[in-house]
Amino acid sequence: MGLLRAGINFELKSRMGSGSVLFIHGLFMPSWIMLPLAHRLNRNGFHCFGYDYPTRIRRVGQHGAELAAILSRFSEPRFDVVTHSMGGLILRSALSQAPGLVRRIGRVVMIAPPNRGSDLAFDWLNRLSFADRIVVPLPDLSSGADSPVHALPVPEMELGILAAENDHAVRLPQTRIGVERDHLVLPGAHTDILFRRETAVRIERFLRTGTF
Repeated sequence: MGLLRAGINFELKSRMGSGSVLFIHGLFMPSWIMLPLAHRLNRNGFHCFGYDYPTRIRRVGQHGAELAAILSRFSEPRFDVVTHSMGGLILRSALSQAPGLVRRIGRVVMIAPPNRGSDLAFDWLNRLSFADRIVVPLPDLSSGADSPVHALPVPEMELGILAAENDHAVRLPQTRIGVERDHLVLPGAHTDILFRRETAVRIERFLRTGTF
C-alpha cells in the first residue's frame, strides 16, 4: 500500500485477477474510511485503489474536474467503482465532464448517494447563512428545487445502489437515480453501513454479476 499519484492514496494489490476497483469516499471523510470494504474485496481477488480529496473546500463540479483529470492518467485500462455519499455525485460530475471515461468503467456501486439531494443539506443551508462558507459543496448536495444536483447528467453505466435503512443524511427515495440496475436497502446508518460485512458481500456480488 502506498502513494501512487496525486489523489490516489492507497492500493491493495491482488494476483487473483478479479478486476480493479476504485473507491471514492464521501463528505467529511478521509479515503481510509473505505479501507474495510477494500480489504474484504481484496481478499477475494480484487485490486483496490482509494481516491482521496479535500471534501469541504470545493464544489462538486470542481471535484469532478479533478477526478476526471486523475482518471485520464489512471493506470488501470478498465475498472469498477464503489462510492459513498457525495463520492457518487463527484463520479457523475467527472463523467459528465469527460464522457469518454465511461468506456473504461465496468460496474458502479453507489452507497447512500444523494442522487436527488439531501434534506439535511437543505436544512443546514436554510438555518445557517454561513453554512456554504464552511462546507463549500453544500449547495450541490441540497434537495432544494434549485440545487445543481437536479441538473447533474446521468451517465450510461451499469449501476447498483445500496441505501441505509436508518440514514438520517439521505432519505431512501433520494438515493435513487432512475437508471439503476438494482437498488437494495441494508441495515445501518449513513456511515456505519461501510463497516458491515453484508455491505461488502453485496458489493462483490454486484461487481461480479450485475445484481445484489
